Amino acid sequence: MTDQPPEARPRTPVIIWSIVAAIAASYGAWMLASPAQQQWADYTFAIIPARFDPASPYHFTHWYEALGPLFGHSLLHVAWWHAALNGFFFFAAGRVPALRIGALRFLVVYLVSALGAAAAFILLNWGSEQLAVGASGAVCGVFSAYFLSARRTWREALADPGVRGPFFMIFFLNVVVMAVLAQTNVFPIAWEGHLGGFIAGALSYAALAPRARGPWR
Repeated sequence: MTDQPPEARPRTPVIIWSIVAAIAASYGAWMLASPAQQQWADYTFAIIPARFDPASPYHFTHWYEALGPLFGHSLLHVAWWHAALNGFFFFAAGRVPALRIGALRFLVVYLVSALGAAAAFILLNWGSEQLAVGASGAVCGVFSAYFLSARRTWREALADPGVRGPFFMIFFLNVVVMAVLAQTNVFPIAWEGHLGGFIAGALSYAALAPRARGPWR
């Protein structure tokens, strides 16, 4: 929160608008595509653990084909509300850390979070043909960056109960509660991706964030 008047607040960084636009445009393109094109996009860019298993008949023919789903899954969504929710939460949480560390380093945090989400889902569902799509894992990484950017350094943020408490509550809701809902077949959500995103986002932000002393002060 801030007491600054609206006109004194920094503008939302272009990188935030760009990622939101990419999520919206990707879903729009998927909706306009033919069923065959939609199936191709899902198979090419969704996270399917079996495709990463060398013993699976669905394994990638070339190693570089894996790059598509590792990052592209964050641009695919199952419905308009899925894309809208992820875009909304990304926009709400992304602005502060983007202003704090700059567009390029923020983009790295986002991409590393997406990669961490994909890796966790693959490893915890090894060999499965289950499909996972959506930016929620990457957004969970942005949540980590949001809370860690709330104070001068990420260490100070974690040491502050006023930051640490809400941070772990968001983690609990998005990982533990979602895992229970998924395991009881109440709501099919890739909680593993949330877990990987939170971890990857926290680690990458801590590595790239401004420091009390040093060149990024």
